Amino acid sequence: MKLNAKAFCAAILVTCLAGGVSARAQISPPEVEGGIVAVMPVAISREGFSGCCLTRFKVGRSGKPKDISADCTTPILRDAAVEAIRSTRFNPSKLLGIAVNSPVQSQLVAFEQAGEDGICRAGDDAWAALADLSEEAFPFLSVNMATMAPYADAAEQGVGIARGWADYYTVLDFVTPCGPSPAYKPPVSQSKTINTMGWDALRQTGAAFEKVFAWMNCRDDMLAAYGAQAAEWHAAHDSTPPDAMEHWVGGVMDKQIRAERGRYDVDRQQMIAYGGQIVRREQALRQRDAAREDDASSATTLRQQRREVVPTYRAPQTLRREWTAADQFFYERGPGAYQACLDNAATYGARQACLSALHGSE
Repeated sequence: MKLNAKAFCAAILVTCLAGGVSARAQISPPEVEGGIVAVMPVAISREGFSGCCLTRFKVGRSGKPKDISADCTTPILRDAAVEAIRSTRFNPSKLLGIAVNSPVQSQLVAFEQAGEDGICRAGDDAWAALADLSEEAFPFLSVNMATMAPYADAAEQGVGIARGWADYYTVLDFVTPCGPSPAYKPPVSQSKTINTMGWDALRQTGAAFEKVFAWMNCRDDMLAAYGAQAAEWHAAHDSTPPDAMEHWVGGVMDKQIRAERGRYDVDRQQMIAYGGQIVRREQALRQRDAAREDDASSATTLRQQRREVVPTYRAPQTLRREWTAADQFFYERGPGAYQACLDNAATYGARQACLSALHGSE
């Protein structure tokens, strides 16, 4: 009688069982080839804490894992742990030298920060502590943030988690585009105010204001640009299901833009008030000097002081977006011979024409 390979293996297995030797005792466990590589999810990396997952799976005769599940200290790690096992190659289990499907295996997958090797093997207390950290960092994974109660059902949980991730990942950069605030710092001691400044201090303060106004208008442009991006996002993604993170991102952008616009408006009102003080102080100094011009010996000095007075500036609500070459020239060197032109210019456009002519003549 002839036996094919499958029948032969079956005959051997029956013989073993008949002799009282269990088949399970003959099965060698699968072995990892090269190690398990766990990639830290971005959210965990940003928060800077560790996590652990206990995975369960089987290994097929080809060495590929299947039927993978994971129990983690935070649900954020589940997909990463499953992927870590899925991408691992195994030497399959063998029975009497023949590759077979393995029984269920368990494997700990660690997501650890530098210097924390072995934290996942420290016992139940360590596992519980990591789970508590996760709940503090990502409460929306288990709690409805509107009611602070556990989710009523899977549908509510899906929406809550989507909103939570939208809040977590949607971060608009309000610092880099315009740089840090130049900050208004009057170049006189704190005991003095704009209303007591002389020409030199007032000129320096005006120069400081030029930088602040340019920065504020950059912020205005930035907010408008982010507003346009938010509008585009709403148009593209508001129709997506509410359990998708994309559905909520536009609303998070709107909220952040409103908050930053509120801070901008406070700064703007403050700068308008300070700008009014500068204008009034400049007028007061001109009136004072006009009364002194009867003294011929001081007339030339007074005229020169006026040529070096406060750089031309506008309140933020009327300031244009561009900082021109003429603006820069005036800011650095003063108006010089074109002071008369500037004195007679009633509008900013007219003053800009004076400066442009000055810059072009150099």
